[in-house]
Amino acid sequence: MPAKPPPLPEAVYQRVMRVAKAEGWSILIIASMGAFMAAGGGNVIPAIAACVAAGAGAMEIHGVQRLARGDETAVNWLVRSQLLLMLVILAYVIFRLVFFDLAAVQPQLLEVRREMLAFYENMNVDAPSFYQSDAQFMSVVRLVYTLTYCLLGIATCVYQGLMARYYHRRRAAISQALNQQDA
Repeated sequence: MPAKPPPLPEAVYQRVMRVAKAEGWSILIIASMGAFMAAGGGNVIPAIAACVAAGAGAMEIHGVQRLARGDETAVNWLVRSQLLLMLVILAYVIFRLVFFDLAAVQPQLLEVRREMLAFYENMNVDAPSFYQSDAQFMSVVRLVYTLTYCLLGIATCVYQGLMARYYHRRRAAISQALNQQDA
């Protein structure tokens, strides 16, 4: 079976424009909502991180607008927006891991645990957490918290890294498509 020919430069250009526009607006909207929610809750660091993430979305939208005007260097904006977003999310992950205060959330978690155990007892269901002490339960909470943020960091590196690579590897096709439009 013959190999599939590569897509035409114009098709690559259009696909990059669609992907970047959708992703840029998604990031901008979601991060802006997160910034408002964090600021409303008095959480300064998450609010700042969300504002910078929204800025990365705005950078991507700016790159799309420059590409639409025929600027070949606009791909730099797309790549840098992904790298900025990766940096912000990784910095936030590190912040959350370093400054996690288990003692601050312990009373609420233990109260929720007691309510769950009472519910299971009322239903005559044997819950696995019956056999854990409060200290064991809190160590599981700490482990799940750490694993969740580590997985978020890994997923961010993979996704944002692949998106930056996606944009970077399409520079030549975008340049060709823009040159064909000028001709």
